[in-house]
Amino acid sequence: MVQILIRCPACKENGFIEVEENAMKNVTRGLLAVNIETNTICEHSFIVYLDKNLKLRDYFMADFKIRIPKVASIEKKKEIKIPGSEIIDLDLIKINMPAILITYIIKSILFKKKVIILSDESFLYTHIINFFNYITQDSFEIDISLISKEEYNQNKKLFKNDMVFEGSKVVNNVDKIVDPKKLKVEKKIVQHFMAESEPSTSLILLKNEFHKTYILSKTIVDFIKSHKGAEKLNAAKILEFLEKTHDIKVDTPYLNYLFEIVNLYFEIEVPTLYDSFLGFI
Repeated sequence: MVQILIRCPACKENGFIEVEENAMKNVTRGLLAVNIETNTICEHSFIVYLDKNLKLRDYFMADFKIRIPKVASIEKKKEIKIPGSEIIDLDLIKINMPAILITYIIKSILFKKKVIILSDESFLYTHIINFFNYITQDSFEIDISLISKEEYNQNKKLFKNDMVFEGSKVVNNVDKIVDPKKLKVEKKIVQHFMAESEPSTSLILLKNEFHKTYILSKTIVDFIKSHKGAEKLNAAKILEFLEKTHDIKVDTPYLNYLFEIVNLYFEIEVPTLYDSFLGFI
């Protein structure tokens, strides 16, 4: 075992984690993601990325205050067929796709944007496409392509309206969709996915989050469309209907997350979260 000094990116508390010396022996490309659970170093949980020499290269951390609601009516356990590793190799994906990249792609999908991933690692293409097709199955429509950097540079004009990513870098940010300060819920979802070590469980967790997001957003869409009468529809009424329909309590950040999806994916105008409503929540 190798001891590695880690500093929490939030509170700066120092502590050591132990990693097996052969942890990277099967990792020829990418970085090893190691989940740091709450109380391992401090009260925070986050992910660290180590290179082949077990040197710290990056962190990924979600806001620990953000809460993702549980919805029993949507998250009922059912038998789900999990694709084999020949179709979706999650080890390959987690090693070669930084958590922040997955977060950026999720944001782009929820905002109905075409995604281009720049990569010269052709062995990843099928696994990544199958991965995103699977987790969005029966929910959001997606349009994702992987191309080489050379191909992109030769045809940049063709991709001017697409979200383009290379590793953790945002190459083309259409309408400034990707804003690190506004990815709180998406980061929380991705951290849960990355932190789960059992491949099939992590895949189901992420698929369920997409399905839940879709159902809750669609519930808001249907409510807005069915609204009748002279009384103006406001955010409080939508929240009340959402809680009554699905027996949940929704915090402000998550409600705002749903409202953005309703507005930009379903293209339905929603009331703004004004100050008096925040007090109501």
